[in-house]
Amino acid sequence: MEEMIDVAITIKDKTCRIFVSGILDYATMEAFNEKIRLIDEGTDKVIINFEGLEFIDSTGIGSIINLVHEANDKQFEVELEGINDEVSVLFETIGVFQILETLQKEGK
Repeated sequence: MEEMIDVAITIKDKTCRIFVSGILDYATMEAFNEKIRLIDEGTDKVIINFEGLEFIDSTGIGSIINLVHEANDKQFEVELEGINDEVSVLFETIGVFQILETLQKEGK
């Protein structure tokens, strides 16, 4: 079966950039989580780019929230970019942005 998600990681200095393309849902979240586990301890910032994201469900959103909690524990910042309007409304409704903001304030 063909992968429905592509997760590419680039690292420059202490910034890790993650490009998510395709579908982030129950069937693909493990592939996403595997890539997330590759984030180095010394990372200061993780930027997740959603420009190529076609669909995300609650499981995928849970993976993003887990990353935000992990960032708080490991003392790195998370930034979300390239979010289309549909995903932005979904993240706003579920409270992803609020969780991100709250945890990053606590971590500083």
